[in-house]
Amino acid sequence: MASTTRPATDHAALSLALIGLMGVLYAAISRFALDAFPYSGDEYSTWLQGVVFSHGELRAPAPAHAEWLRVDHVVIDAWVRSKYPPGTSALLALGIRHGAGWLVTPLEAVAALLAMWWATRRMLGPRAALVAVLTLGLAPLFVFNAASFYAHTPTTALLAGAFACIAAWTGDRRDRWLVPTGLAIGAAFLVRPVDAVVFGVAMLALRSLRAVIIAGACALPGIVASLAYQAAQFGSPFTDGYRVYEPTFRALYGAPNQSLSLGHLINPVELWNHLDIIRALVVDWTLPASVVVAIVGARAISREHPARALRTFGVTLVAAYVALLLVTTADPDDGARPRYLSVALIPIAFLTAAGFASASAAIEGWLGRRARGFAVAVVIVFALAQFGAFLQDRIPRVWKREGVFQAAEALHAPDAVIIVRARYPSRYARNGPYFDGVLYLSVPAETPTAQVRAAFPGRPIWEAWEGDPWRLVRVP
Repeated sequence: MASTTRPATDHAALSLALIGLMGVLYAAISRFALDAFPYSGDEYSTWLQGVVFSHGELRAPAPAHAEWLRVDHVVIDAWVRSKYPPGTSALLALGIRHGAGWLVTPLEAVAALLAMWWATRRMLGPRAALVAVLTLGLAPLFVFNAASFYAHTPTTALLAGAFACIAAWTGDRRDRWLVPTGLAIGAAFLVRPVDAVVFGVAMLALRSLRAVIIAGACALPGIVASLAYQAAQFGSPFTDGYRVYEPTFRALYGAPNQSLSLGHLINPVELWNHLDIIRALVVDWTLPASVVVAIVGARAISREHPARALRTFGVTLVAAYVALLLVTTADPDDGARPRYLSVALIPIAFLTAAGFASASAAIEGWLGRRARGFAVAVVIVFALAQFGAFLQDRIPRVWKREGVFQAAEALHAPDAVIIVRARYPSRYARNGPYFDGVLYLSVPAETPTAQVRAAFPGRPIWEAWEGDPWRLVRVP
């Protein structure tokens, strides 16, 4: 379906140019606004494992006094390694090895946009593909993930690739498209297994057992690799890092909430949290009105439309994520409120592209052509403003969390031992996997400094007191 006002080649050139510009935007935010700093414990954990991988190693040996070196989401016993699956860290390692780990996630976001553009162009035409690129690429949730080190961007990129292959398969029903579909799902299993499983289950909506079997068979290498990694890293193919890390979590924060439970369906607090996440996705973290236009798009694709099967799959994928949300814990954390719904941005972008023509025609019919153009401009400006408001809150938090490391660097004492005095010291006691240079300790508050001094004879001992700025005091 080509545009009547602009050749398809023009739309393609514009789309690709915008994808490139958005990639530059993500990289600039990552490097300069967020200081290329892994703010959350999740980000730091995968970054640490990426450093280990970049050295060609699976894990690093733990030093003495490991009980004083606990840090969020990192397993430290006889060895040091992340509790998370290896996929995100393996990709980060490619950049870390060349001194540009912060560039990896923006490039993954570009890959996701290219897959989204290709799939939508194939099914709905070049103009709709441009709309899909803008809808996904400017969604504040996507921008935030693309400028951070969370696992959601590589997951979205891989499953956007799978989505594109499914789009091609629905067009010609050739099995060759199911092979890369399954390989992408298997790779996503190495990054975020739950997302890969949800995506695979949603494929049942395609009503083709053959498609599910072929894609599932091609996903098996990724699943087997994940099990082999767990066996090598944690001692058993059926023991993941979450289980191994749980005793550390209990020691730091107490018993964790049950992450998956049907009881969340009737728990008033969890119900409220789930509604708030859905509200945040619809109102704060997607392109304004895109979810409404996506609903229009789902209605606009008729039963006879070539994209009907992909539309059904997309709707099912969103429904599957909402259903999973309702039975999981939804406590606030360091990330974007609806970040576990990140993959749902793929079908939302596709369906928004499908509904854009109808929504535009309605606005033009009510208010005129100029009003339609004005509405599009307002949507884009509001999306950028919403993300800017988030950055305004996020940047000072980044400065505070990295402040202790900057203060320690100003000491010019590479052999210093710093006792972190903070409400949650394990959020700041980041030493890297090899514990070289300045050493940060998350010792219990009741531990005498004399005991610390005895453990590290000859090294200067400092206390870092949480604040803005951090205050470093030499222990006599």
